[in-house]
Amino acid sequence: MTRHSLTIQRTLRLLAASLLALGLHATTSLAASPKAIPSLEDAAKNLKNSGFQGLVFAARGDKVLLEKAFGNVTDTRQTFRFASITKQMTAILVMQEVEAGKLQLDQTLGTYWPDYPNVQARSATLRQLLTHYSGLYNEMINPAMHMMDANSGDDIQKFATGLCAGPSTAAPGAKFDYNNCDYIVLGALLEKINKQSFLSLLQQRIFSPAGMQQVGYYTAAQPDVKTHVHGTLGGKPEPAVNFASYGPAGSSFGTLADLYAFDLAFMRGKFLSGKSRDEMVKPNSVGGAIGVWSYPFKAGDNAAPAMIVERQGWIAGVRILNLVDLQNQNILIIVSTNGDLDLSQTWANKGTAADLLRSLMNTR
Repeated sequence: MTRHSLTIQRTLRLLAASLLALGLHATTSLAASPKAIPSLEDAAKNLKNSGFQGLVFAARGDKVLLEKAFGNVTDTRQTFRFASITKQMTAILVMQEVEAGKLQLDQTLGTYWPDYPNVQARSATLRQLLTHYSGLYNEMINPAMHMMDANSGDDIQKFATGLCAGPSTAAPGAKFDYNNCDYIVLGALLEKINKQSFLSLLQQRIFSPAGMQQVGYYTAAQPDVKTHVHGTLGGKPEPAVNFASYGPAGSSFGTLADLYAFDLAFMRGKFLSGKSRDEMVKPNSVGGAIGVWSYPFKAGDNAAPAMIVERQGWIAGVRILNLVDLQNQNILIIVSTNGDLDLSQTWANKGTAADLLRSLMNTR
């Protein structure tokens, strides 16, 4: 767990530094696209031939263009953990409260939770929590935190005011630090101001409006399900993880159809107004946005870059890459059962995921 947590940190810092160097709105500095762009089917075969195992899904609006299972995953209807895609759902819930006038992004945590146990964390704004600039204690430095034999809990109020209220790693706003505790605290805050469970908020405001049929949320009573997709890490079966302990940072699960329904609902304004969604996906100087990342991507040598909204998920041996092109309604979902597979290079217009996205954007 420690190794892949550190890999996340290195990858995100590299992304931030490189995007800053490129300039988010520069078109000439992006890597050139290949002259011969393969078909979507051929791009998927190339991915398979590279040793990939898992699920690949591509669509444009309501039209499904590709749905494939490879290797040890044989059914595209199989359920898998959404992992940190849950963070995007939590961010949407926060933005709904902003729309309702109950929260403000640039107000502090202490404004809404005046007795939060970590006094320094009270001065972090909600925007800083949402973009991982809060300085909050990072639970990922503890490799045993989410292991099944170390923690069978799912009480996010307890996590938020206990472990996540530990010593701050930095002053709010001082540095980027990818952190599950940011979203666990936000989820606990949502529970407090709405006086209902985070799961009920998900069901009422995300799952139901999107029409997600087989979606769910891991709990202490159901911290894992054997029939869900599982993967490998370091070439070995992934460790036993209490997926319920991630809460608002990573405890949702569902099928490709569910994640597709979520993307369509996000794209079509079922969760937020256009103004609020634009605020959510607006990138800062290093590509970070609220619960997602946003960056330009070129579909070809002569194509204008499209802004891609990205959300990755990664717990143990399963990694998910969810890419949405809001302007052209393209959706690409990749679910890998190899926890060591790097899916983080799309922002740089390279890598197998970038090849698939480019093929999707050129499909007519």
